[in-house]
Amino acid sequence: MLQTPGAAYGAWSILDALLAPTGAGTPFVFREPLGQAREVKVALSGLFGRFVARAYLERYFNLSIFAHLGSRIIDLDRRRRIKVKRLSRGDLPDWIACASDLSSLSVAEAKGCHDVGGPAKALARAWTQAGRIDVTAQDRKVTVKRIAIATRWGMAAAGPADAYLSVRDPVDEGDPIDPTEKDTLFVRLLRLHIANLIKPLGHAELAGALQRLTHQPFARRLPDDLNRARALLDAAPVGELEKAGSVGGLIGGIVTRAGPVDADVAPTDQEALARLDLRPVFVGIDRDLIRAAIDAEPQAVRSRIADTVSPDEFARSDRAGGWIIPLGEERRIIRST
Repeated sequence: MLQTPGAAYGAWSILDALLAPTGAGTPFVFREPLGQAREVKVALSGLFGRFVARAYLERYFNLSIFAHLGSRIIDLDRRRRIKVKRLSRGDLPDWIACASDLSSLSVAEAKGCHDVGGPAKALARAWTQAGRIDVTAQDRKVTVKRIAIATRWGMAAAGPADAYLSVRDPVDEGDPIDPTEKDTLFVRLLRLHIANLIKPLGHAELAGALQRLTHQPFARRLPDDLNRARALLDAAPVGELEKAGSVGGLIGGIVTRAGPVDADVAPTDQEALARLDLRPVFVGIDRDLIRAAIDAEPQAVRSRIADTVSPDEFARSDRAGGWIIPLGEERRIIRST
């Protein structure tokens, strides 16, 4: 949910203690400044800035598939020369992202700040960072929306009271790109999104196989990589929501306030975790969608995501095949292979 998928961070409830209770639909205001030392403020501002920006991108730009860049360049398909090209030195933007229908390619950077004068300086830094890469296919520049998001935090005490969110989001036109190459780009992006999500949930081997498929430069080695990815998917334990036919098999794991749970958790133990107020949730992604991503079938990907149906008002979909399902007495995950 932040720069990397949120399953690795089980303590989302930390926000409850930090935010002023201003009510639903009101500004995002902290009780007090985020620390005293400058380095602490900078670190926490960056962390929460990504949290807010990710939610903003999902809600207002309809983006749901994210690959984070970190400090390295990503090859989206080495064999077809679809990649991220660095344009200048410095930190790279946070994400490359797209919508669930495999459209709206975007490059996004998030910043958070405490600047008394507002978010303008942070927005300028974010915009510079968002412009440090191009996405290219066969050395041709791909059209992207560049998005810079800066949040100036509001404080209930000992700081600026008003919270601001500032955005710059023009479209950067590129060269004409063959639709097949565009689909290839989006499916590779989805593979990286899935790999980042499932890796901290106990599926590191499958995540690695998805990444190898993306980075494999040699066509003769691709069949072996495909077979390994399919075999790992077939062998992965599948989670199914008890008494809910609308959600199929999910690949993922249980996350509590203390983080991911490595062991298999029986239904009775899931209820016990809920009674202890550890807020267990099952975080997973549709197995059939993973298979479509492995097989590089863009139409199957679109159809699978479009057919997503929530089993009840509690389960939340990320609109990219992912689910967060609160567990307890009425909702239990049954694991199978």
